[in-house]
Amino acid sequence: MRVCFYGTDEEITRICERPVLALLGPRRTQRVVAFELSDPSISTDPYGAVYRLAADLTEIHREEVNE
Repeated sequence: MRVCFYGTDEEITRICERPVLALLGPRRTQRVVAFELSDPSISTDPYGAVYRLAADLTEIHREEVNE
């Protein structure tokens, strides 16, 4: 799945430093799902205030995390 994150330089750097992201389902009714961030590309807003990180997220299954 291809996703985009928008944020400051510091926020985008924090996302890029983490090889695995955990996302919660809506209203915490679904389980937490772990994703691996891959193939990132970063661009800047024309006004320079916000950065955009586009990347692929691949779901990691429990067996892969425990290895």
